[in-house]
Amino acid sequence: MFNRVITFLNQPIQAPVGAKYKYNVAVEQYRGLCALMVMACHGIVATDMLFSNGFKWPEFASYIGAGYLSVIIFFCISGYVIGLTNNNQNFGTWQYLKKRMTRLYPTYIVSIILCIVVAGGVSLYVLLGNLFFIQNDLPYYHFHMPIFVNYATWSLNNEALYYLLFILIIYLRPKIWQLLLLLVAGSILLIHTSNSFLFLGGYVNGFYFWMLGLLIGWNIIKGNDEIPVKPIPLLSLMFLHLCQHHLGVGQMILHTIGIYTSSDLNWLGDIPFCLMVMCTLTGRDSTFLRFNKLLCYLTPAAVFTFLLAHHRIFEDVRWVMCLIYWVLSLAFYFGKTISAYVAGKLAGVGKISYAIYLVHVPVALLIKKFVFINNRDLEVAVKYLLWIGITFSLSIVLERYLQPAVKKELAR
Repeated sequence: MFNRVITFLNQPIQAPVGAKYKYNVAVEQYRGLCALMVMACHGIVATDMLFSNGFKWPEFASYIGAGYLSVIIFFCISGYVIGLTNNNQNFGTWQYLKKRMTRLYPTYIVSIILCIVVAGGVSLYVLLGNLFFIQNDLPYYHFHMPIFVNYATWSLNNEALYYLLFILIIYLRPKIWQLLLLLVAGSILLIHTSNSFLFLGGYVNGFYFWMLGLLIGWNIIKGNDEIPVKPIPLLSLMFLHLCQHHLGVGQMILHTIGIYTSSDLNWLGDIPFCLMVMCTLTGRDSTFLRFNKLLCYLTPAAVFTFLLAHHRIFEDVRWVMCLIYWVLSLAFYFGKTISAYVAGKLAGVGKISYAIYLVHVPVALLIKKFVFINNRDLEVAVKYLLWIGITFSLSIVLERYLQPAVKKELAR
């Protein structure tokens, strides 16, 4: 086992010779699911800000969505797709950047236009900063570029950086242990960093997951097959996803060993889960991956056992909701017929997930700005229906018509 670990860590990070892109509908379906969970998170937790002042859902409803962990899965999928569509043999920097800009900008510019309508205007400084993806909630030392209206776009700032780092990776071909050492060293150094450098913690944390996707896409994390031939337990993964997100195992691990930090180190708990999800979606299997899957399903059980032993399981709605999600993840593990049905409905959502992610916040704010109904309950219901309808309709137009049209025009 030790020798196998050493052999794995000594591998250079590079694409296999003759690698070809294979469309994976399971990945597309899960991407669609993640987009819906981000949308649900913002639609419920931020109801007061996005829809109607003073309206709040019951506390348990705030645990329905899963924003941050879903974005982390987006990072994994992004690295995976970049790995499948780029290799060392025919890589060209300009062509690669052109493809990335063609993919990102058409929908993003439309979302910025919506944000300008919401805000009633924007300074040139903020507009340029957001157009060049340097917006961030956290300051870059003493320099700050605020996110313009659409707070979901913080992840595009990370994505743009990872796309640039990929260029270095494909040319330098570092070994796995070299990159891993650099990331772990950065995580340790940032545990007690000042607020001026907290932004680095977010970049390091997200890059673990982006690289995880790349390693799977380039088949460095090997498996028997790239495309699963059997239906995946989608509902089981979804409920475990919700449990994992709200349980926050990474923070628990840090707190258990006495580390309290403002830096983002949640990769400690989320990497095993993301590895399991990505390997399930791509059909990879091995003794290690089966052990990792078992770890993912049993870790919440350890937390719940502790809470039950100390009579604390019912002291917080968070624990109760996580326990419900975990039980449901077990209940649906073998119920693949229902999962297959749900998954079939999600492939289309996955294809427009980027637009859903970018426009759902400004669309909600536009509805709040222009739609007024005296009856608050009716107002909230109408606004939610409008939000869902407009978000999906606009996303279909952007992803199925605008983006392909721009891509075709630039290819001339």
